[in-house]
Amino acid sequence: MNKKDLLPVIILALLIPLWMVIDRNFIAPKFPAKTPPPAERPAEQPPVAEIESFPADTTLSAAQEIAEKPAEPAEEEIIATIENDLIKLELTSYGGGIKRATLKEYPELNEDNSPPVVLDFSDSAALVYEGIPGLTLADALNVKTAEDGQSVTFTKAWESGGVFVRTITATNGYMLDINDRIVNSEAQTLNIPAARILTGRMGNPADMKAMKGLSILGVDTYTPDGGVNYWGRKLNTLYKDAGKPASIDTVPEDMRGIPVDWISTKNKFFTQILSPENPIATMAVLSDRDMGGKGIVPESIAAALVFQPAAVAPNQTLELNYTYFIGPKKYSILKQASSHHMEKVMEFETIGMWSFMNWLMEPSRRALLWTLNVFYGILGNYGVAIILLTLLVRILFWPLTHKSTESMKRMQELQPQIKAIQEKYKNNPQRAQQEVMQFYKENKVNPMGGCIPMFVQIPVFIALYTVLRNAIELRFAGFLWIADLSHPENLLAGKIPFVGSLNILPLVMSVSMIWQQKLTSPGTAATPEQQQQQKMMMFMMPIMMLFFFYSMPSGLVLYWTTSNLLMIAQTAIRNVRKKAKEA
Repeated sequence: MNKKDLLPVIILALLIPLWMVIDRNFIAPKFPAKTPPPAERPAEQPPVAEIESFPADTTLSAAQEIAEKPAEPAEEEIIATIENDLIKLELTSYGGGIKRATLKEYPELNEDNSPPVVLDFSDSAALVYEGIPGLTLADALNVKTAEDGQSVTFTKAWESGGVFVRTITATNGYMLDINDRIVNSEAQTLNIPAARILTGRMGNPADMKAMKGLSILGVDTYTPDGGVNYWGRKLNTLYKDAGKPASIDTVPEDMRGIPVDWISTKNKFFTQILSPENPIATMAVLSDRDMGGKGIVPESIAAALVFQPAAVAPNQTLELNYTYFIGPKKYSILKQASSHHMEKVMEFETIGMWSFMNWLMEPSRRALLWTLNVFYGILGNYGVAIILLTLLVRILFWPLTHKSTESMKRMQELQPQIKAIQEKYKNNPQRAQQEVMQFYKENKVNPMGGCIPMFVQIPVFIALYTVLRNAIELRFAGFLWIADLSHPENLLAGKIPFVGSLNILPLVMSVSMIWQQKLTSPGTAATPEQQQQQKMMMFMMPIMMLFFFYSMPSGLVLYWTTSNLLMIAQTAIRNVRKKAKEA
């Protein structure tokens, strides 16, 4: 292998970690879907949040019935509780929002008898309006819980004659129904100012450490025409545009004048998705960041539906309906929860500059996750399921890897002749290149034959990375000494200099890479110069991959390590068979 032939190998070695740094689609960020500029939008499109366009109960009798003045609300906070088999919600009389949500099927800690996960919005309750006097966090509402314990109704009377009535219902699963009505039984029009409704603020779990270059907090939106927009990786830009303050509260420029089907706020494993009955509100991103660290590291994040001012005519009722999902980021659950593509918060779709690959990437991600869960259903352990999934991927790609290996071996055998040609025409590089290419052609060898099959496998690795990075199925899933496949091993936490903790699997992965390259390195046909180059490559790539993989989820490192070991076994078997034939 001469210096020119070494270049493609170096590029291939750098491609995966380099992709992790520069390809925002690989490490979770997705660029906002393009929307036409204002001049290209239909002239007849109404303003974004014309609340008047919501369906309204216009019957006078219904309006009068709802508008009966309720009693004065209690001055002290009242907490109402509704629940079903999966969730328990604590709702506050202040603003009529959700203060805490308990997810019964998900333990908070990786230990026996752990309490369930609680999403705590005590500092700023979810689903509370901002901008409407009398409905903010500072305003107490009347509370009435249904006898079945699955719904709560809040009421608030205004001096202007209007009455606000909110009913939050938890039936089955993680989806809530929210019905808000503003009733005007007076003779004059009731004006509603510009307002918005917020999700609860979400932060990272206490034991969660974000990987380098990757934020696991995000806000997503889905628009009828533009598709899904992922804003987690746009936070740097949003903060920069705002002058890098401690907090931002902004409507991104690309979303001004764009109605949304839903907004989501999420961390690594859990999400809130708020969807109005009709897409008539735009969105805003709210985030607080850590001012002490380098760069912009979000500590909490929320999203809001933003409405324009509205007017309720005399004896009319303005009705606002929403659905609100609060639960796990689990593909199968999200897929069944709504017809509005809420499963896209999983980020299986590839958009932006790499959207041309989505025909391959999204189906691959779904197929990999489905296969992983099938193996788990059979074996009952996600570590073993990852190993079997790796074996399946290796079998599917065996023709390509076999061709790659044979091509590299053939190139190694021809190196002395290639070196002779280059030496013969060393004063005429162009002639040397022509002669080498002719030599390749005569011997039916493709100099890139060893690299192209490996390039084909990279999309599969990227797809698997996306699946394993966010798979809630791996949360607290143990395997051998690994307590949680969704985290690094973190052995001897805080006791290892420089890196903080001991992660054994990345070390095994790097050693396996060196072993693999030793088995595939050329024999006596290689010149001393080529041997030196190959020795450098043998250690350069494993060290580089150790650096990038050391803090990655154990499940992903397990995949890569298993893949290396299978490749070692394949190469060893081939070498034994070759020696047997030569004997």
